Amino acid sequence: MAKSYTKQKKAAVMAALLEGQSVSSVARQYKIPKGTVSGWKQKALNTGVEGVATQKKEEIGDLLLVYLRQNLQTLTAQSEHCQNKKWLERQSAESLAVLHGVLADKTVRLLEAISAADDDD
Repeated sequence: MAKSYTKQKKAAVMAALLEGQSVSSVARQYKIPKGTVSGWKQKALNTGVEGVATQKKEEIGDLLLVYLRQNLQTLTAQSEHCQNKKWLERQSAESLAVLHGVLADKTVRLLEAISAADDDD
């Protein structure tokens, strides 16, 4: 019997794929079989934008906006915490390098996504 996933989890997976993450990393992150994630991605590619419109485009868009809002709120809180000098001084150089890399990468990806959306308008 096929396992069922919540709309929120599927929206989060699709958002991660749209962000450019690989099928393998998304499958690991959300603990979903790689084949399932790959199938969702392929279905989205096959149906294209027109197919999404027939699959409750507004509902999916709303879920993605909720997910994005929650992620941005979390990133904001984490960013504020990372500005605490005492906390920063207790971190290893390696941890700070990873933190910086992740924050910088996510920031660039968000800016690219915004720029692409502006170009489509």
